[in-house]
Amino acid sequence: MAKKRRSGYKIPHKTCWHLYSLQNLNSEKFIKVVNKILRQEWQVIK
Repeated sequence: MAKKRRSGYKIPHKTCWHLYSLQNLNSEKFIKVVNKILRQEWQVIK
């Protein structure tokens, strides 16, 4: 029998982005991510 997940568990938001993962985003998501990177809320991993 499968185990049930805890209802209170939430996946944390991604705050560090690799250059290769930015290439796979659609244009709207890419713009949102780049704006947050420029405001230094998120960071890019080289």
